[in-house]
Amino acid sequence: MKKSFILIIFFLLTFVIKSYTQEESFIAISMYNFTRYVDWPLDDASSDFIIDIIGHKSVYEKLKEMTNDRKVGNRRMVVRYLDGVSSITKSDMLFLGFWQSKDMAKALAKMGNAHTLIIAEKDGMIDAGAGINFVIRNNTIKFELKRNNILKYGLKVTEELSSLAYKSY
Repeated sequence: MKKSFILIIFFLLTFVIKSYTQEESFIAISMYNFTRYVDWPLDDASSDFIIDIIGHKSVYEKLKEMTNDRKVGNRRMVVRYLDGVSSITKSDMLFLGFWQSKDMAKALAKMGNAHTLIIAEKDGMIDAGAGINFVIRNNTIKFELKRNNILKYGLKVTEELSSLAYKSY
């Protein structure tokens, strides 16, 4: 009986870890691909393309690995892991992990009018100001998009990205 219980726990943990890893990979791949569907103003074209991650170290690690020696246009991709909202500086993309979503208002205030695509992963973050928000629907991770939350930072979104979204507002 005890051996069966331990086996069941092992298989459940394996499933949870596998699901978590798939979520991280999906988020990292999606963020990388978003760079193809969003246009940033040309006045930023001479600097590095900065992606900041707050609160999801594993997404940071996967994205950093994926973007090594990659560019967005002529801009070198740089992925940074920040300790919290207080560490925010100018970036092109900002990802707030699930537990940091509570600090969305502070993050938005800190970003000001910067040309930043703000991405989150918690229900309700589209209404709180995120341009893109990852959600789980029917046991599948998807993303929703709010065009006005992206446009107000001077970014342009392609219709193709809007059509890929689970919901587009």
